[in-house]
Amino acid sequence: SRPVTNLDNSYTDYEIMHELDSSHPSEFEICSRTHWGENFPGASSWIVLQWFWGNRGGFSGGFDFFYDYPTTKGSLEMVLSMFGHHIDDKDVLQLFKEKRLAKKKSSLYGKLKMVFMAIDSVLFSPTKLIKLKTQMMDNKKHSVVHELQRLSTAKDIWKALSDKFFDISKDTRFHGPVSMSATLKNMVLKSVLESALPNNPDMDSDYNLMVSSCNDVISAEVPNSLREIAKSIRDKQWFRQLSDEEALQVLQTGSDESSQKFRYFLDRHGHRGYREFDPMYHTWKENPIPCVKTIKGLLLGNESQLEPKVAKSVDQVMEELKTPLSFIKKLLIRKVLLPWSRRGVGYRELSKFRECFRLLSKQMVREGLIPSADSFFYLTVNEVEALCSGDRDPLILTRVRQRRRLYPQMDKYKFEEFIKGPEMKPRNFEDRIIPPVLSSDMVQMKGTPVSNGFVKARPGDILITYSTDIGWSPYFPLLSGIITEIGGTISHGAVIAREYGIPSLIAVEGACRAFRTGDICLLDTKTQTITKIE
Repeated sequence: SRPVTNLDNSYTDYEIMHELDSSHPSEFEICSRTHWGENFPGASSWIVLQWFWGNRGGFSGGFDFFYDYPTTKGSLEMVLSMFGHHIDDKDVLQLFKEKRLAKKKSSLYGKLKMVFMAIDSVLFSPTKLIKLKTQMMDNKKHSVVHELQRLSTAKDIWKALSDKFFDISKDTRFHGPVSMSATLKNMVLKSVLESALPNNPDMDSDYNLMVSSCNDVISAEVPNSLREIAKSIRDKQWFRQLSDEEALQVLQTGSDESSQKFRYFLDRHGHRGYREFDPMYHTWKENPIPCVKTIKGLLLGNESQLEPKVAKSVDQVMEELKTPLSFIKKLLIRKVLLPWSRRGVGYRELSKFRECFRLLSKQMVREGLIPSADSFFYLTVNEVEALCSGDRDPLILTRVRQRRRLYPQMDKYKFEEFIKGPEMKPRNFEDRIIPPVLSSDMVQMKGTPVSNGFVKARPGDILITYSTDIGWSPYFPLLSGIITEIGGTISHGAVIAREYGIPSLIAVEGACRAFRTGDICLLDTKTQTITKIE
């Protein structure tokens, strides 16, 4: 019988950290952080972990796309798109082999179904996504948030939110097909380059050149818009001397061109932000300071930073290709493949969502169900249901306090690219790969080039980070290079780096530990390396 003073310790830290663990189907499971590691670079909030994954039944069997690796071109390209490099892990390759051998031979119906899915992904998923985006964002015809705002109690909002789940999941419905479409288009382009010259040394650089300048990349609108806001500020010297809060006040309350553009920017992109798949993190509309910092940073640079990027035409790109192509292949790339492939990269960037949970959390605070709006994200689905239904169990808020205390520790956990069961323990961030040392002062690491170029600069000018998402977009105009530890060839960082012509390497495992602010580094995509020279 525990004394009353021990009520807050009803659950151990271990129990809280593992309360949402799922079971393993076998004694030896292999999981991977690939692809989703970008969207969830750290720990998820409790409510989102249950809601987002639970309503989708998880992603078990997610390796099905890769079982033919490395025996087919399609699987090779899919691995590059998702992992950013080829796989050499023996356990993973053995698993693929076993699954490949155990896989039943497809019937004619199964083969036709797969062909139909591929055609639908390539030809129709981007168009469907654009149509959905217009409906949801431009015409405001579909807004679950507006419907929920008309309800007066947390209980009613929760019930409506639960009933409307499949409506707000519409904007992620085409994410997979559009990703597959982008991957298939990449494969076709690379196949043409490879067929022109076996072991083509210029294939990667030529491919990156071809898929750059995608004018319909939605994420690229963010840095473009911020650049236009900075350019339209009349007294630039005065503005950059303001504090961030003062500058925000000027932009929000002014009536000049820069203020109008800033308000339009928040109206169009304000729903986005860092870790946008997890509503626990604030949107730019809720906290515009990161965008204000970028505007001020642009004003500190030279005039060239304020000039919009001029996209290369198809003809210009064709003239710069180094791969020797026949007349027929040049014509095919110029008239069909290149315009087609460029469109696919941009469309994928549309499939993201947010907002309803914030509305519910604020209503729960007003009704005295939780102490603060942020507390909502440390609740489970069942606990939200209980609180909204009138259950005032004090142990619910006790667990919230424990989760809140443990979250920073859990958020710092980093996992290996492949995690093998039954014990799937994270590695501490400092226990990273030891980078190869070339001399007493020089360190060099290799990665996969996704945007061509050579730059000598300090980390900070060269962004070296674990991963990027839309929340990093405001800072891209200020960068001279990008290095990420995870991400594939169709990841957010890769797409935006190509769009802005910023030299970039992905899959540089351990880079955050190897390099520090103040180092002088050489980023060379031709040698696929970043080297610390001072």
